[in-house]
Amino acid sequence: MGKILHLDLDAFYATVEMLLNPALRDKPLIVAMGDINTRGVVATCSYEARKFGVHSAMGLREAKRLCPQAIIVPVRHKIYSEHSARVMNLLREMSPLVEQVSIDEAYLEIKAERDGVEVAREIQRRIHDELRLSCTIAVASNKLVSKIACNTVKPRGFIVIANGDEEKFLAPLPVRKIPGAGQVTRAKLKTKWNVETIGDLARVNADELRAEFGKHGAYLADAARGVDDSPIVTDRATKSISQENTFERDIRARDVLEKYLDEMSARVARELAEEKLKARTIVLKLRYEDFTTITRQVTLRVPMADEATIRKHARELLQQHWDSTRAVRLLGVGVHNLVQEEGTWQLELALGEN
Repeated sequence: MGKILHLDLDAFYATVEMLLNPALRDKPLIVAMGDINTRGVVATCSYEARKFGVHSAMGLREAKRLCPQAIIVPVRHKIYSEHSARVMNLLREMSPLVEQVSIDEAYLEIKAERDGVEVAREIQRRIHDELRLSCTIAVASNKLVSKIACNTVKPRGFIVIANGDEEKFLAPLPVRKIPGAGQVTRAKLKTKWNVETIGDLARVNADELRAEFGKHGAYLADAARGVDDSPIVTDRATKSISQENTFERDIRARDVLEKYLDEMSARVARELAEEKLKARTIVLKLRYEDFTTITRQVTLRVPMADEATIRKHARELLQQHWDSTRAVRLLGVGVHNLVQEEGTWQLELALGEN
């Protein structure tokens, strides 16, 4: 049986900043979006800053109040993307079965004929020695368990969950460690079945969970037992481009969500430029605290690739479709219906002007 590795780069933006400026090492460092002197937002921070209660998506004023000695630098996403690409290229040297899920996270599948633990150790060593970055790696039988395990040993951690030990490992962990077990879901589980740990959840009848939560209930029943058969997705064909952010804490403030939208719109525009593509459709993705997820989109007459257009429509979609009484767990911006820069859209535009 093969192994699934989950890799998470530790405090990635902050680590890259420290790599480029060694004077920042071991200091409370905040990487901020927006105006770093007034209404900025914490994108990420070093572990030294986290000791003071600073966390991502926090308003910069509050972060400076908690940690007045923090050093604040602006987000430089192009630089982070370059370092991320180096990591992902290294991973693909180790296995062709790589699924990049964000700028700083990926899954790898190691087939049974190789020692998955040995490969994971080699990856962690090479990322440290060759790329001078820090990462945490978990090795397990599936994606779900490897991700949960990875989050229990950060930073610079390494953990192996043996085949057959998934449920035993998960049992003592709080149920919030399951991706998708949001605040509303946890409240229902607590009220109806007195569920606090994943082990408590595993003892709830799966049929009762399905009756209460539908498909999400079936997912919770499987997750509590460490069951997950989702495959590694390696298709790199550019059918769409998107950026997502799952927040450490659910967000209710519109200005904070808009800052994240602006940042992700800029990243999507950069990817379009790098791929020499334009897009007809702009998509907003929202996931609420109870894991309810919606996607809304707008289709343009003429394909585009500029940041301003993506940002404008993403903000409009948020204004039109976000239920502002509900906290947001995940926010995403994407573009679909992609065409080459030099393509048939130019003929369509010319015809439309005649």
